[in-house]
Amino acid sequence: MSENHKHSHCEDEGCSCHSQHNHTDCGCGCGHNHEHENVNKKDFAFKIISAGILFAAGWIMSEFTSVPEYVYLICFGISYIIVGFDVVKEAVEGLLHGSLFDENFLMTVASLGAFAIKEYSEGCAVMLLFTIGEFLQGLAVAKSKRSITDMLEKKPDIVNVIKDGDITAVSPDEISVGDLIVVKPGDKIHLDGIITKGSAEVDMTALTGESIPVSKAEGDEVLSGSVNIDGALTIRVTKAYNESTVARILAMLQDESNKKSTAEHFITRFARIYTPVVCLLALLVILIPPLFLGGEWREWIYRGLSALVVSCPCAIVISVPLCFFGGLGACSKEGILVKGSNYLEMLDRCTTGVFDKTGTITSGKFEFVRCECKHCHCSDKKEHHELLRIIAACEKYSNHPIAKSISLAFGKFADGAEITDAKNYAGMGVSAIVDGVKYYVGNEKLMKQVGVDFEETSLIGTAIYCCTDDEFLGDIVFADIIKEDSKEALAEMTALGVKRKVMLTGDREEIAKDISEKAGIDLYYSKLLPDEKVTKMNELKKDGGLVFYTGDGINDAPVLAAADLGIAMGGVGSDVAIEAADMVIMGDSLSKIPKGIRIARKTLRLAKENIIFSLLVKAVILVLVVFLNREVPMWLAVFGDVGVALIAILNSLRALIVKNNKPAKTE
Repeated sequence: MSENHKHSHCEDEGCSCHSQHNHTDCGCGCGHNHEHENVNKKDFAFKIISAGILFAAGWIMSEFTSVPEYVYLICFGISYIIVGFDVVKEAVEGLLHGSLFDENFLMTVASLGAFAIKEYSEGCAVMLLFTIGEFLQGLAVAKSKRSITDMLEKKPDIVNVIKDGDITAVSPDEISVGDLIVVKPGDKIHLDGIITKGSAEVDMTALTGESIPVSKAEGDEVLSGSVNIDGALTIRVTKAYNESTVARILAMLQDESNKKSTAEHFITRFARIYTPVVCLLALLVILIPPLFLGGEWREWIYRGLSALVVSCPCAIVISVPLCFFGGLGACSKEGILVKGSNYLEMLDRCTTGVFDKTGTITSGKFEFVRCECKHCHCSDKKEHHELLRIIAACEKYSNHPIAKSISLAFGKFADGAEITDAKNYAGMGVSAIVDGVKYYVGNEKLMKQVGVDFEETSLIGTAIYCCTDDEFLGDIVFADIIKEDSKEALAEMTALGVKRKVMLTGDREEIAKDISEKAGIDLYYSKLLPDEKVTKMNELKKDGGLVFYTGDGINDAPVLAAADLGIAMGGVGSDVAIEAADMVIMGDSLSKIPKGIRIARKTLRLAKENIIFSLLVKAVILVLVVFLNREVPMWLAVFGDVGVALIAILNSLRALIVKNNKPAKTE
């Protein structure tokens, strides 16, 4: 997939191209062409090594030999061109396109100013360190993107179509309206259509978020993106692949992605403020003394350029990217894959968290809630083992997800039971003769068909009723329950500054209300289609503050793209959702988000510490440069340059350290 790179450096930060261009698989994570990426790393290594050797040669000659100035100037000049050509080019292009005060312009002005006052080593060092810092940060981003890509399955989608009486496997986009396709149990339905033969339970979780499978039979409509659970279906296609439900969702995703603006990088925003201030200060130093105080032009031009060089944020431009390099690495160790340093910063700034329900807050798996006996004749009135034994025996040979949950929970009770004449009732349940007695187990539709007088449960969840031909025995209730750590994770987010927590789901009102109350959600919206989720997201964004969205299904992809920050659940998440997200959570635990916020907060704090420390030291030296009647002492100049940079770098490395402590209060 080709991407436009229109920044001072590629949005995919591992790319060291520093130019506006279209390219495929540039090696920076855009398309993850590993062969091309290795070539780029080799090119970068060659560039840094050759520039570094020339820089070292020039520095040694300037400091320890008496060779003519032009000799080491050639070394410094070639070194500067090798690492700085693309940066200077971007600065010029930025000027032409109205982007004046970015980091490329800052680096260009400071380094050329150093050359103007014959501080050649300073000019080269600025470019060398800037290039290294950006590349290291890019490596962390590229690593995250490779991990995400490796996680996605590369299986082609195949549809079984009936042609001339034979079943042929073809690509979905080769299917025409009116064609008959066959969908086997367990297969995904790739095109919208009407069932002409067969019946089955259909899992629509990825489309609607509804955790309970839907019964479908002849004449019913089925949508692409849903999954056939337990029956062979023949479907007459009603819409071409590019007009199907999934295709429309993907089109919506593309539209929202185009609307989404990517936040500027931390160093870019800093440069937009710092660069004009430094340039104005240097200009004032050059102009005011000669014009108003009788100073000599030569002296104050030199001092102005010296002030520009002293102000050069050498320590900042390498330590800040290193902070984010450490932060991205720390996130990766915690199972949080981040597609860019700007998204790490955005995570810290989000004040509203929006969540999908099924698979995000809840487990997406049915678990036993309660058993309610009516006339089951259980010997143990508290444990209801007899009713559980009958239901488990009847469901033993069913492939329905709830039947599997029943077998897993209570299958042992049915051991030794004599089961005969097991029968499936599409969309209703099953029946079987257990130890000589015929039982019916299923939903309320089956109870009504049998004709027994039954009582519907008042519990929230999916009820499985049990009866004989003439007597209602009782029911058991299964529900999609909240993940173990979801409630605690949501509470942690509140402590970390996420002021509002919202749930968007396609599930029913009563289920959404129950889950939101149990999990500690502030606001919920139920029965939402994918486009309605996007609408709600845009409404929430208008309320002020940055918004992140966490989801896992196909239906979540457009919302992930529409949010300020999209977070996908990587383990159960669909490929489309993972591709649309800015961050991917491995392990599907919401507790990763508070960890990510703490890492982001620490990363930003370290970056700010480096900036403040560097600026304070440089401010002191700058005052001395401007007002001291003699040259600044060498040791002070060295500390202001190399010493400050070294301290800032060491401080940046602290971002790699992750402590699993409880969250601090919002800063």
